[in-house]
Amino acid sequence: MSDLEEAEALVNAWLQPLGDEAAPCGPDLEYEPEFLELTQAAAGRPETQFGPGEPPDWRGVVQRSEAMLGRSRDLRIAIFWLRGSLHLQGYRALLPGLKLIGGMLEGLWDVVHPLPDPDDGDPYARVNALSLLASGEGLLTDLRQCAVVRDRAVGQISGRDVELATGLAQPVGEEAVSGREQLARMMAAVVERDGGARDDALATVAALRTLQSTISDRFSSADAPDLKPLLQLANAVAALMPREVAEASPDADAESADSEDAPAAVHAPPAAGGRGLSGGIQTRDDALRAIDMVCEFLERTEPSNPAPLFLRRARQLVNHNFLQLMKELAPTMLPDVARIVGVDPDTVESPQAP
Repeated sequence: MSDLEEAEALVNAWLQPLGDEAAPCGPDLEYEPEFLELTQAAAGRPETQFGPGEPPDWRGVVQRSEAMLGRSRDLRIAIFWLRGSLHLQGYRALLPGLKLIGGMLEGLWDVVHPLPDPDDGDPYARVNALSLLASGEGLLTDLRQCAVVRDRAVGQISGRDVELATGLAQPVGEEAVSGREQLARMMAAVVERDGGARDDALATVAALRTLQSTISDRFSSADAPDLKPLLQLANAVAALMPREVAEASPDADAESADSEDAPAAVHAPPAAGGRGLSGGIQTRDDALRAIDMVCEFLERTEPSNPAPLFLRRARQLVNHNFLQLMKELAPTMLPDVARIVGVDPDTVESPQAP
């Protein structure tokens, strides 16, 4: 069993509740010595006047996280596990880590640690934990440092190399910059021997979009961490895949003639149901897919464009009626508006996000 297959098996196990019905996610280990040891291992030690610094002990982070996740289902520990796995196994460890975090938010929301405030239900502890996904001091830095490619015959590509080569970031000082074509050739050599690398790159982009959608559904827009920088980097990695291999759409052959003059970039995985929009927009589901396609295009070709943020917000509101929109966008005005139209404001419920 490969490292990634083993990681997938662990994730599947950790997404199952523990046996205790009273505490299906086990105890909260935040105040246990092992949690402090985990935090310290991930932080390392800065250099001082009394001695040299020490880098994070990522192997220790992974080992401690795996032992603790066997006893407690905890978003904080899951994120530590993901971060450590990236440093040890490289970029492809991102996918199982995203599945773990997303699965906890979806399937264990009511019981996963850290729990919401018992008095008012405020999930601030979860917001703080997830903020590491978008923080420059957390997962984004890990992705920049991790090996996207580590191959004896090809060489090594880091996430930072991808950022610089694709224009997502500018070099600092005399920082070396590899050409996009050079990285694309290296990536093609890897994919030629291991097509799974391309599949994982596409799946990682999809997993990040799913996680962002889940976070947006679970938290207020003010609290939800923005995963856009992670998604931009994941899109950039996928865009370096050889074009003739990286086509993910079942209609790729029909579209190839129209895309020959477009910049080399990866196609997103097909939307739910696997259907394209070749027949135009006929249903609400088609309209939602069209919004997704516009967002994916802009994120891929214009990473700094803010339009996808507003488009995804609009997508979440498609199923709302007028009063539901008022509740979502201007909740303080809802009671007055509801009384005008003769509706009890307490009966206005938000629909499920599409």
